[in-house]
Amino acid sequence: MLNLYCAAATIFAVAVRDRSSLVEAMPKAPLNIVLVTPVWNDSARLERFGGQLAEALAGATLRVRWIIADDCSTAAEQAKLESLLLGFSAVYLQVELMCFEQRSRKGGAIYQAWDACAEADLLAFVDADGAIDASSTIHLLERACELGGATGVVGIRSDSEDAPVRRSWTRGLSCRLFVGLVRALLGVQFDDSQCGAKVVPATAYRAVAGLLGERGFVFDVELLLALQRDGCSIEPLQIAWREIPGGKVSPLRDGWGMVAGLWRIRKRLQAGQYQ
Repeated sequence: MLNLYCAAATIFAVAVRDRSSLVEAMPKAPLNIVLVTPVWNDSARLERFGGQLAEALAGATLRVRWIIADDCSTAAEQAKLESLLLGFSAVYLQVELMCFEQRSRKGGAIYQAWDACAEADLLAFVDADGAIDASSTIHLLERACELGGATGVVGIRSDSEDAPVRRSWTRGLSCRLFVGLVRALLGVQFDDSQCGAKVVPATAYRAVAGLLGERGFVFDVELLLALQRDGCSIEPLQIAWREIPGGKVSPLRDGWGMVAGLWRIRKRLQAGQYQ
């Protein structure tokens, strides 16, 4: 009887081991990625970048739902976007256009698109101007998948041979000053919180979405702060970047508004909102 018991136990142990080995050997299902490109009267620059991104997505081994999120552009601009969409979809099928009826700024357009995608494992965005090229965008998404989908990945404009940064000295100076303010006021230690390409775990975003009050140019500072304070790991990734003419951000025109946004985030931080 004892021998029979031992034999049964051995068979059970082997079966469990073999099943575990089989499960480990099975390929993991690809992560569902939602990539949002926010636009506001910006069809001209999207036309240049969008075709490159469509080709890069078509050549990648990723499951990406690409959403062009229009932040209440003019009717003429929306018509141009619909025309562009036809061209993009001929190259990459999983692309769509979301047009919002009320303007909510860049962060608002991104968040509305993200909120409409309950199936996503990873949520990402990339700017429409092409300052971060298509290959760097794919690299960012691939790195987030390599990390298993539980870690965020943010682009960092850090000048190096592998990731060159091409921008004017005035743009570089304003970026350094802003990074200093972010660190001093909020304690966020990223070298480049404003880089226009980020990937975050969908579950982490949903956990903090109700706490996010900023929708303008500093929305991603608040997003990074809330994610970190909620325990989400975020990895910086150096990427190439080049300045593209026709940008929407002006240091002189928008600088004070961005500083005011940082103060609002600081007040919410001091009030314990991001706990």
